[in-house]
Amino acid sequence: MRAVLKLSRALSVLGIGLLAACSDYAYVGMPQGQPSREVKIPDGSTRLIPVSASIVGLAYDQPRRRIFLRNLPGTQLQELDRNGRVLRTFSAQRVPAGCGGVTPDDFPIKECGLAIRGADGHLFLDHPNGLMISELTRDGQFVRHIRLAQPQGPIGGLAFDKNTGTLYLLFIRNRLIAEIDLNGTTKRVIRPTNPSVGAALQIERFGLGINAERRELYVALQNGNRLGVLNMSGGLIATHNLSAGVTVEGIGGGRVFGF
Repeated sequence: MRAVLKLSRALSVLGIGLLAACSDYAYVGMPQGQPSREVKIPDGSTRLIPVSASIVGLAYDQPRRRIFLRNLPGTQLQELDRNGRVLRTFSAQRVPAGCGGVTPDDFPIKECGLAIRGADGHLFLDHPNGLMISELTRDGQFVRHIRLAQPQGPIGGLAFDKNTGTLYLLFIRNRLIAEIDLNGTTKRVIRPTNPSVGAALQIERFGLGINAERRELYVALQNGNRLGVLNMSGGLIATHNLSAGVTVEGIGGGRVFGF
């Protein structure tokens, strides 16, 4: 009986240790020729990840510890490990080439969005006109189109919330974030704010990540110079330096369990 109790206590301690051995990160894709970033949350320490692709979207697959990239012209996908090693390259079926379009101030857009549902590895990719999102298997096979009931133009970032089973969309033209269900219906619209000054928060047009455990959204600030951490209502709660004067090409986020 004592042996059983000792084993039970040991397993309990081991379980607690494994649960405690986890870290949170935001993954930030940078322009071709610059390393991407792994930003530890909440302290902001940064590790460089060598990536050579022309990124237009990024998502982090938490259960498998993988980074997925969407590359120009928006139809090429890559799966990488957390050190940037390319594990495979494949194509997105029934997703048109091209990303974004043109902003109201005639600024050309090449960025797209990419999100992943960790439970089954399904990928979500927006179309250039912002009218629909395609759901694909983790191998790029077509599953279905999700037509947006209230489109607001081209999309610059996508994130999937595993807790609610909903998608978050960053719209390029108005820089607002919408939460939609998987039928394309808008549940709410988030207006990023800076509570410390009581004003709207200026975020970049591209890149959106989520950490479902921490209930945080990740966006780019000030021309990509900083990563902004928002609560799920859009309030700014932290910022972390990224680099000087470059465009963020995609953001993912999540938790890494184990050592």
